[in-house]
Amino acid sequence: MKGKILFGRKGRSGNAEPFPKGFTGTLFSSFLGAGIPLLTLFLGLVVFALYSLFLSSCRGLTFENETTGEIRFVFERPVATKAVVRDFPDSNKFVLTIRNSSGNLVYDGLYGERPSKLELNAGSYDIAVVSGTFTKPEFEAPCYGDNKTVVVKAGEVCVISLTAVQTNVGIRLTFTDDFKKKFSGYTAEFADKEGKLSYPFTETRFAYLNPGPVILNLLELPPYGENALPDTIRVISREMEQKDMLTLNLHANPSDTSAATSGLIIDTTSRWLFEQIIVGAGDGKSKSTAFNVGQVSSNIGAKGVWVTGYIVGGDLTSTSISFTSPFTKETNLAIASSADERVRSNCISVCIPNTDLRGVLNLCTNPGNLGKRVYIQGTIVASYLGLIGLNPVTDAQF
Repeated sequence: MKGKILFGRKGRSGNAEPFPKGFTGTLFSSFLGAGIPLLTLFLGLVVFALYSLFLSSCRGLTFENETTGEIRFVFERPVATKAVVRDFPDSNKFVLTIRNSSGNLVYDGLYGERPSKLELNAGSYDIAVVSGTFTKPEFEAPCYGDNKTVVVKAGEVCVISLTAVQTNVGIRLTFTDDFKKKFSGYTAEFADKEGKLSYPFTETRFAYLNPGPVILNLLELPPYGENALPDTIRVISREMEQKDMLTLNLHANPSDTSAATSGLIIDTTSRWLFEQIIVGAGDGKSKSTAFNVGQVSSNIGAKGVWVTGYIVGGDLTSTSISFTSPFTKETNLAIASSADERVRSNCISVCIPNTDLRGVLNLCTNPGNLGKRVYIQGTIVASYLGLIGLNPVTDAQF
């Protein structure tokens, strides 16, 4: 907005007459009661008028800078750390949502269709991007996403880096011929907190599930007898985290000639961490039907039950395990589903009683026990040295 201001005096004709060049004088004001040089007054009014004009012309910009800021996004792909090639979904097809501190939706649409310039009122915002909706178990449905809370400051540009990572877990099963022959009357089934998914022996795809407790069962196929319930064999129960990709190879234990309700082995596990897991499908009532380590967390409080696993370490404290010799404590050891396990949270603790069993089990005088498969009878407790454990122990056999 532009304008011009003229200062002068009116003649008797009513026309404005500018001050003559070099005009000086004194303006007297009855209410001021003092004389003010006219040139001084003139210059002061000009300065005031120009300042007012400046404020008027810049007011809109000043108001906007005081209340809004801008968001810019940088979408990064996750760094590949595994020897597996996977297709990353098109980030432009991700769904972007922005909510303010009151929970009100500010933007909900495709990331690729977002405005080129996102100006928001100063404040806190929750920002999320997802590649798709995932609720219950399904095949070939990896889900990626990221979420952040940011503070937008007035007059500033907030640059947000988004790294889409896998938010669910994937499990793939493979079955050997001996396994399919022995368990021909069964089918595999996954279950998580939101649902179940059947996994036939002919299936080869990854099943995707929600992070948290994941269970794999073998379910008896009909017909299974009039008025009878289908038999269920628990294969594995474990906590899984987002980004976990687990491959389990199932085969029947060649040394087991019992019925189909026991003798399962998972000999290789590719979680893209390449661990090995052994799974027994027993009820814990005998050595031949011993619980595996993965079943222990579902049977806390059970007394006089058998559990099998590999001895992986000793010298336990409430926060640590020693996985290598030499060992100094005869009173405890740790077992796990894999002889190669080195993650403390995947182990269970064992209290070695002060009986003949101590001389048989302890790693101080029996370092050769490290890595051996062992069967232990005792009570499953929620915590012994900071882990789910066996205490007391009443029997043990190799």
